[in-house]
Amino acid sequence: MKLSKRFWTILVLILAVGLMVSFALVRIWAISLGEESLDAGTWKPFLETVQLLKERFFFSERLEEQKLMEEAIRGLLRATQDPYARYLDAEDFKIEMSDQVEGQFSGLGILVAIKDGKLTVISPYVDSPAYAAGVRAGDVILEIDGEPTAGMALGDAVKKLRGPRGTQVTLTIEREGEPEPLHITVTRDVIVIKSVEVEKLDDQIAVLRIFEFHGKTFEQVRKALSELNHDDIQGLIVDLRNNPGGLLQTAMFTTGLFLPQDVPLLIVESREGARHTLKNPISPEWDKPTVVLINKGTASGAEIMAGNLKNAGILLVGEQSFGKGVIQEIFPLSNGGGVIFTVSKYYLGDGSDIDGKGIVPQVEEKDEKLQLERALNEVKKLVGEPVEVLE
Repeated sequence: MKLSKRFWTILVLILAVGLMVSFALVRIWAISLGEESLDAGTWKPFLETVQLLKERFFFSERLEEQKLMEEAIRGLLRATQDPYARYLDAEDFKIEMSDQVEGQFSGLGILVAIKDGKLTVISPYVDSPAYAAGVRAGDVILEIDGEPTAGMALGDAVKKLRGPRGTQVTLTIEREGEPEPLHITVTRDVIVIKSVEVEKLDDQIAVLRIFEFHGKTFEQVRKALSELNHDDIQGLIVDLRNNPGGLLQTAMFTTGLFLPQDVPLLIVESREGARHTLKNPISPEWDKPTVVLINKGTASGAEIMAGNLKNAGILLVGEQSFGKGVIQEIFPLSNGGGVIFTVSKYYLGDGSDIDGKGIVPQVEEKDEKLQLERALNEVKKLVGEPVEVLE
């Protein structure tokens, strides 16, 4: 059948309009993200795939646009190979912000990340259900309720670990030194993260435990140090074991309570390579003999504190720390959810890079039961008290 010239003209116009609309959709989408530099041609196949699924996919009842969108975001974040990147739906975003600011959420009480391609426990929160059940820093979670975690997005893993109070989850764990995987069942509960705890060991020495750096930590530590000074405490053990970090600004301010004002605390490197030095903005609150306890669950902001105190000549006791030298931010999305990913890298005030390396204490002690005793002996030396002989 011979087609008229008018028919071909109309067809070409239709195709041209279709391409223009498709390109416009990509461009509108790019502009809506606030990033004009996105290559519309590169992203066009993505939108074409979404449209084709809507028009031609046989199992159309499976197409939930909300789910497609969320999985697409997870795929994007997974492709970045950022071990700390994850997508938060609206519920997770609310929980995460509550955790960051107030220190409370529901779940097992562990912080996890992808390390060397494996879902790894950075640290369990002290007195949490996971801690009580025997989960430890450095544990690799192989399965969650029988589902393998290999290739699982970090956000999906976190969502599976969290859940309503009273429900249970079974973790299959690989632990260094254990010949076979461990199976640990944990009952979820509301986790109220203690920020600061003080214990006086005698008339001269106290322990200051900092469990995490959230919105209230700085003021709580400053108040605790003021009270210890008032009580004429002469020696202090700062316990940062299993402290996973938290809010960067809080960690820096808390560190500043132990160091001179204006001393460099952090060098932050942007993705363009520009470096900016952050100095201690506050006056010190404590200048008496101090020893710091760390372990492999000491990470991020806690490493900033431990590393800067070590550089200032303060003794560290315990195990090599986790080694997290990058900074993440949480970005809200229009659907009430959000995304977390790495935005910059940091170095300690002296320029040292701890990412993937951690901090090595001057006095190494891997036995958890002996770590506090070892630290106590070191403080006693500094304040002139008799020390105990440890086996």
